[in-house]
Amino acid sequence: MAGFKYGLNHPHPTEDILKRYRELGGEILTLGSDAHAPEHIAYDYCRLSGILKDAGFTHYTVFQKRKPIFYKTGS
Repeated sequence: MAGFKYGLNHPHPTEDILKRYRELGGEILTLGSDAHAPEHIAYDYCRLSGILKDAGFTHYTVFQKRKPIFYKTGS
């Protein structure tokens, strides 16, 4: 979400890249905020659900003990 934080009006990677990744069969998607200050942790994460859904994702992934755990987008 650093792109939004820096006024670029899109996430990194961009929506087009996320869509293409999904079209090519990509499923595992982890999220990060690239926070360098406490106030930037989870910056604008409220926008993620819509971005991910528009790109064709139904879930995102968190790894625990090196195993993926899938969470529904928006949960």
